[in-house]
Amino acid sequence: MVQSTERHGVRRRGGLAFLSIVLAGVLLAAGCGQQDSGSDAESQQDQTTSDTNLLPEDVVVALDGVQNYFPEIERQTATSENSTAAGAPEATRMVIYEGGDGRRVTISVDRYPSPDAASTAFEQAIGKSEVVQGFVALPAPADVGDKAFAGAVTQGEDTHIGYGALDGTYVVGVTSAGYPATPENVDKLTGLTRDAVAKATTA
Repeated sequence: MVQSTERHGVRRRGGLAFLSIVLAGVLLAAGCGQQDSGSDAESQQDQTTSDTNLLPEDVVVALDGVQNYFPEIERQTATSENSTAAGAPEATRMVIYEGGDGRRVTISVDRYPSPDAASTAFEQAIGKSEVVQGFVALPAPADVGDKAFAGAVTQGEDTHIGYGALDGTYVVGVTSAGYPATPENVDKLTGLTRDAVAKATTA
């Protein structure tokens, strides 16, 4: 049972308290896009470091889909399992896209054996997030998944904007690095998140 709704007095898709703890957990789970991408030749290869299976890469929005919102993003630099996904997913996929200026967009898709398992993982992300400092809640994207959340974390000069959604057996995360949390960038990430959820759940 999702206890966060009672504990924080929030609605199905949000409330600032809910957003603040869930989003930060997703930023942690997605590694804030800070995974070392290594050389392009090596990073383009599928990488696995645990027993978690890799989802096919077509569950993730491709480069041209990312460029619809962030045209300055130039290339895919890494694809791998999402090794820090919460709970016990049966399969995951994380893809990192970068621009020449170091800006980065990370998309992760985690598939669980049941909706209950996905919801439990979602709750675990809530628990992980309470230690994260610098969080600012953003409006949750409308009509995205069963539950959706958003926010930004700034530590020093480094800002990450993160969106995430629970949809059936899937948890989808989209984060950006190197972008200020302006209304324009927030709107772009909202659109990309909506596309990412649709792609993951229909692939």
